[in-house]
Formats: sequence, structure tokens, C-alpha cells
Amino acid sequence: MSWQFFCAEKDKILRLRKQQGEKRRYAERYKLRNNIFFCPAGGGIYGQKAINLLRKLVTDNSQEKQEMNKIQITSAGGEACHSHRSAELIYVLTGQAKIHIRGEDFQAFPKDVILINPEEPHGWSGHKGALVCKIYMDYYVLKNALKQEPFLFLCNSVREPEKDYGRIRYILETILSKYAEAPEGFWVESLYYALWEGIKTQYLAASTGQTAPVGDKIGEVMDYIQTSYGQPLNLAETAARWYMSESAFSRFFKRETGTGFTEYVRNLRLEQAKEQLLSTNKTVTEIAYDCGYSNLSVFNKNFRQAFSLSPKQFRQERNIPVQKTNASDLDGLAAYLKDSASYKKKAETKGKRILIDTRQGSPFGDSALHCMNAGMFANLLEARVQKHVSMVIQNLGVKCIRLSNPFDPELKIRSGHGTEQMNFEKMDTVLDFLLEQDAVPVFELPERQKKMIVSIGSDKRLEEIRTDPVFLSLEEWERALEALMKHLADRYTAKEVGRWGFEIWYDVEQVTGAGQIPYFLLYERTRSIIKAYAPEAKIGGSGLNTELSRDVLKEQLLWWKDREDRPDFLTFISYPYQVEWDEKKETGKQYSLLSIDSDTHFVKQDMENYYALMRETDYPETPVWVSEWNTSLSERNIYNDSCAKACHMLTQMVDAADRICRMSYWGISDCPSQYFDSAAPLIGATGLITRDALLKPAYYAFEFWKQLGERMLGKGEHYIATSQHGDSVQILTFNAKQFSYGYQLKDEDRLAPGELPFVFRNSHRLELTFALEGMKKGKKKICIYRVGEVSGNVLAEWKKLGYANDLLRSEIAYLQKICIPRMEVLYQEVTGGILELDVMLEANEMALILVFCKDYP
Repeated sequence: MSWQFFCAEKDKILRLRKQQGEKRRYAERYKLRNNIFFCPAGGGIYGQKAINLLRKLVTDNSQEKQEMNKIQITSAGGEACHSHRSAELIYVLTGQAKIHIRGEDFQAFPKDVILINPEEPHGWSGHKGALVCKIYMDYYVLKNALKQEPFLFLCNSVREPEKDYGRIRYILETILSKYAEAPEGFWVESLYYALWEGIKTQYLAASTGQTAPVGDKIGEVMDYIQTSYGQPLNLAETAARWYMSESAFSRFFKRETGTGFTEYVRNLRLEQAKEQLLSTNKTVTEIAYDCGYSNLSVFNKNFRQAFSLSPKQFRQERNIPVQKTNASDLDGLAAYLKDSASYKKKAETKGKRILIDTRQGSPFGDSALHCMNAGMFANLLEARVQKHVSMVIQNLGVKCIRLSNPFDPELKIRSGHGTEQMNFEKMDTVLDFLLEQDAVPVFELPERQKKMIVSIGSDKRLEEIRTDPVFLSLEEWERALEALMKHLADRYTAKEVGRWGFEIWYDVEQVTGAGQIPYFLLYERTRSIIKAYAPEAKIGGSGLNTELSRDVLKEQLLWWKDREDRPDFLTFISYPYQVEWDEKKETGKQYSLLSIDSDTHFVKQDMENYYALMRETDYPETPVWVSEWNTSLSERNIYNDSCAKACHMLTQMVDAADRICRMSYWGISDCPSQYFDSAAPLIGATGLITRDALLKPAYYAFEFWKQLGERMLGKGEHYIATSQHGDSVQILTFNAKQFSYGYQLKDEDRLAPGELPFVFRNSHRLELTFALEGMKKGKKKICIYRVGEVSGNVLAEWKKLGYANDLLRSEIAYLQKICIPRMEVLYQEVTGGILELDVMLEANEMALILVFCKDYP
């Protein structure tokens, strides 16, 4: 450093030290006159000590600027708790990072953005292949740009996921792509400042509201430690400085920072030492003393304990400038960018022309709307649930309603485990309601444990209503079932009950009393009793997930194959979860459901697995039902209320069209999922209709499906086309987006409405041209109904109301009226026997297109 530069920096040094409360200490003690330092107290030249002191201040300040105005890509295990005067932005690229800020922990996933304000104590640890981008901004640069002090940024996508982070994520992704090409390039520098301008615009707290953390007591303490860590610093003196006892100060410091005082100071000194080892030519001894150690051996011991290397080894092995990202992390960044680039490619076919011959076609069976699950029998005792079930029966044309737990204790059928006296009055209330709606009941037997799942892959449950088994033995089950069948045959007649369905399902978890009865014995005895009272009744089984236990399912098919009492229909359930088996001696075979892939063709995969097993066992031709399916099991996943879910549902329904006899969606109403946390109008439950009778996009997926005709003209990845008596053509098309890997890493209940646009691999539009052949010449009327993420759906309209929890009745009535498909009508001439229709779909938008074949003037 030149002497001229040193002299020119004199005033800046004093200004900097004023910000740290240090100006008086140095300004009163030293003066600069004609390039010579004088000490007023001594009256003469102070000499080399003052020169060295101010030289150190300039060097430290220059070094801090060099250190903090930088971008780092790191896959290191993390950092111990520390603080600094610069703002720090953490952006998680892959894996997971646990970030600790002022005593609070945040579990961050890919695409999460967390800004750490100046002087905030923080640290982090990474796991599951964590790759993190860290970007720093110097405190004084920020202060000058903002023209205010103190200041506070509120930017934390983990704490406030409902905020819009799209702009920041876009700039960050652009920075990363340019950084990979040329870390020191002009593009990186310009984008770096564009990033902080965006942060200032969106996330700077109002000066009249919250105050920066440096202004409170812990902020003062942290500022003191930051400026004094190079000197002797102990708990007693620090506590006395704030007029507190040592014990009280220790509790206060631990509560505010999550770290003990001594541990925090040690970590700060070691972090500063590490930085100096990598960025300066100072000796290890000089660094130790600069960082507050008076004993070199203690410094070496502490350093080795923290970093598993001596200071000298650490410098030799990592002898690169701190601001440079190491080669392995650059490789990690390249892999991340390559992965991101592949996601950005349009997987959908842009501008694809789909030819549909309206003169051809095959019969189209209504498998998706034949049956739906209403949950437990006891649910239908509630008036709101009855209203919602009535809506799907009357409006969607659902013919069968599947119900579980006919012997639920809530129905008050019997006392304890007795079977001498049974009262079916409450069950009759449910059955009478269904028959009045002209719906066919389908019983799921024998019993099921009630659960309200929050997030698959975790132990989270809203509640488990019952843990005691309803039945203790096969004999008890037989007596109860026989009493039930006798009552049904007497009250509704054997002919009526013969129209109903009964599924004998396999309890794979074996947690219920009946589930612990050997399945073959349970099936044999149950079927025998049902057929004795209703010989025409249809009986199915066994409701296994085809990915769960292929051996169990194959064993069942082989057992049934040559028996006269084999099922009238075969059933399986289909959910988009990976399954993992675990052998446990005390409970038998157990399984866990892991990550979710709602956007995959999971129904098709399960269906193909089942048919392959039937071929493998040479099983006789038998109808196959999907007795339960959904794209999520969580009752607290806001995705369930979105248009994305509706599009993913249509993917499954198109796959199953003309391949599956019946597929029963789970479930109809959100009401059974209400709990203490259910204040909001949308809670992320799996139903089609909310407690306030608001219709979700998933409901409209079924309503659009109902409009399809009697003959199928064709289907593909994004559409299905049908015709009705030659009078009209129906095209149901959708632009379903795939999830990014970040969605699979999140707990399902952690997804906020504002995050939905950012959990997909891309948001590209879909452009399709449908060419309808065989159309007669003339002007045709075309009606298009749309539901998308922007409009026509309940989430979009709820956003316009500020995501308010407590809605007025008038607001609910408004939502009921406004949350309907958007409609447009157009007319188009047919030339050459072909009608060409261009369709543009936004991300996760679905559209029903009705083409009327008659001529219009």
C-alpha cells in the first residue's frame, strides 16, 4: 500500500469508525499533520505505533470490501455461527440447508432465498448434496445507496413463502449462468447490482415500521463483539458493560443468538482467522494475535478442532482467494445449470398439428365419473357433506358412492364388541340419503383406521380418530356382518341390495383388528355371508397398490384364479408415491410412502402392472376398478386447490380412458378434513368442494369430463377428443406442468399459494392446432371454456382478496359466483372438409372446446 493512498484514506477511516462507535477513541488520540502523526496528550510525535494502527484499519476495511463484494458457490458442510457487517444472500441450488439466524432455524430447499441482514448472528449446515450460492453486499455501499440507517430487509422464502420471489430468482439464475461462463465478467457485475436493486425495491422494510437488528440491545452487543474480538474479551466484562450479571447475560445471549457467548466469540475469531489465512500473507502467529488469541498453541488447538486441519495445513490445501469458487463446486454449478437448461426446454410440442377424423371413433365409456369416494359412513351424517355429495351426483352424474367403516363407533351401531343388540338407524340415514339421490352405495369392508395425513414421508398427522380395533376376532366380524346383511335385506329388499357393491380390501398395514385376520379367510367368510342375503350383489377385492407388494397381489390372483367365489371385479388403489418396505418383527410387514410425483402417469403405470400380473397368472377376464385414486394424499397441501392438480388429474383420466372399467376419485368434500387449523377458506384438502361450497379446479376437471361425448375420436398427451351423435365434437385439452425436484423435497404442507408458480420445471405456453376432418362446409360455432392459474379458479380469486382467512358471507357468495370457467364464443368457416382450430394454453390451464356441427348464418 502506498503512503499517498494511506493518507488519502484518513478521513474515510474516521467516518467508518464513527459508524462503529469508535471515532472519538481515535480522533481524540491521533491527529495527522503534514503526513506525521501527533499525540495531543504527549505533545510530540507518536511514531510507528499510530502508523501501524491506522494502516491496519485501512487494510481491514479494504479487505472486508474485497471479501464481501463477491459471489460464492459452495458445497461445504456449512459455517459456524458468526456475524459480519455485510448483508448476505443465500440461495439454495440443490439439496437442503439448515440455516440458523438469531436463534431461529430455517430448513431451506432448492430455490429458497434467505437474506441475512448486517450483524445478524447466523450459520448454516448442508445435507443431501447441498450446493449453495452466497452473495454479499458491503454495509457501507448499501447504506449510501439506501440513504438511510438503520435498514432491514425482509427476504426469507422459508418464513414468508407467500411473497413473490420470482424476479429475484430470475436474476439469480441469470447471474449463475453468466458466473459459470466468466466469474469476473462485466455481465456478472451488472447483474450483481441489478439483484441488490431488486432486493431494495421489493424487500426493504419501511423505516417507520420495523427497525434494523443493529438498533436493539443484541445488535449493540454484536457490534461490540465485532469490533472487539481482536482484544481480550470475556463474559464478565461484557455483561458488566450492559449492567447485567454473568448468568443473566448468558441466558440473554443464548436466547437471542442460539449460541453461548464463549462459543460465539471463539467461532467468530476462527472464522476471521480462516479468512485471513486464505486472503493475506500474514504469518499464523500474526493472525492468531490479530484475532484475539494471546496463546498460539490454544489458537492451533481450537482451529484444528473446528476445521480438522492445522492453520498451516488449511492454508496449504486451500491456498486460493476466498472469493474464488473451487473447481468441484464449479462442476456442481455446471451440473445444476445443465439440469436447469434441460427443464427449460419445451417438453410440450409447440405448434403441433393434431389430426382428428370426426367420421371415425370407438365407444367411449364413462369410467372416471361412475363412482366417487365420500370417505367414512359417519361423514355423511353432516348436512354439508350430504349437500356436496348431492352436487356431484346431480351435476356430474356420479352413479356410485363408495363409503368406508360401516361399523364406525360414531354410528352407534353397537355397544363395545357386543353383537346381541345392534342399531342401524344412523347407517340407514346415510343409505336413505343416497337412495333418494338415486345413487348406488359401495361398501368398503371390513374397517379402516381414520387418518388425516399432513405430509407423506413424515410422521405428521392431524389426528388419528381411533386406535382401538372395531373387531377382535373373525367370529365377531361374522356375527356383526350377518346382522348387517339381514337388516339391509329386510329394510331395502335383497333385490335392491343386489345392485350394490362390496369391496373386501386388504389391510396392508395390519393395524386394524379385522386387518390382522388372514385375508383369504376374511374374504371367503365375508363373501359367503353377503351372497347368502344378496346373491346378485357385486363383490370385489383387494384394493392393493400394485407397486406396494407384487408378491401379495400375485398370490391373491393365483388363489382366486380357479375358484368359483373369485371377485366379480378386481380393485387396486393408485397414488403417486414411491413405496418402501420395512420388515419389523413386532408388527409384520410395514411400508412407508415417500416422495410424491403427482405429474407422472402413475395410474397408467399401476394399471399396466395389474394387467401384466393378470397375464402372468393367466387370470380369467375380469373387470378392473381403481377403487381409490388422487394426485396427493395430504389434507394440507395447497396444490390440491390449484389448477395444476386439475391438469394432473386429467392426465390420469385420459390414460385410463377405454382401459379401466371404473376409477373412483378420493374424495368429494373438504369438510371431513376440517380441524383446529382450518380457519382459511382453502386448506389444501383433497376434496372437490370446500366447506363453503366453493368449487375447486379439480371439480371443473370432472365437469369438463362430463361434457365428453359417446364416441372417442382420439387422445394424446395433452388432449382427448370425442363426438356426440354426430352433432358436436368435444375436445378437452390441458397443459399440465411437471414439478421441479424442489417440490419433492418439500413437506407437502409447507407449500404456500404464492409458491405454486415456482415449483414447476417451466411455465411455457402450449400451442396446438386441431384439424377436424370430415366436417361439412359452412360456418361453425365454437364455445371454449377455460380454467387456469390466472383466472376462473378459486385460488386466483382468493389471492385478489388478500388470502384473507375470515371471509364475510358476502365475500363467500362472491367467490361462489366468480369461480367459474371463463367462456368465449367464436365462429369459423370450414373449408375443404377440415376445420382448423388454434389453441393456446397457459401453464396448468385446461380448456373444453365444443364444436357444433350445424351451420350458423
